[in-house]
Amino acid sequence: MKIPFLHRRSHPTLEELETQRFQRTRGIRRVMGVSGLILLGFVSFLGSMLVLQPMLELQELQHDKEQKEYQLELARKDEQEARNRALWMNDPEYYETTARDRADMAKPGETIIRRPTPADLQRMKRQKTAKQKKPAKN
Repeated sequence: MKIPFLHRRSHPTLEELETQRFQRTRGIRRVMGVSGLILLGFVSFLGSMLVLQPMLELQELQHDKEQKEYQLELARKDEQEARNRALWMNDPEYYETTARDRADMAKPGETIIRRPTPADLQRMKRQKTAKQKKPAKN
């Protein structure tokens, strides 16, 4: 019976040394491969953040700029409408015309032409069809 601890050779063989070296380096190689992948993932994440972050901020700023330009355009339109209203309100003819329209009054010799409302148009059509349906008297 051989007991490995009691019976030792003085020098290991070349094959034993190779096997021991291979077993030690196999674990280290696995750890190095995994750590290399982790490091590569971390570096690519940081790189993408350094590149993508400014691009995303730029996109957001462009979107904000478009919104502000749209709001500015709306404000300019509102300002122009307010200016037009102010010009009309400072015109004495505007007040006179508005007052005469509301009171259904006309100046001497003036003829007022009005566009009929949709309800007036329907009433006029009914009257016209009613006149056409009546038989003529002899």
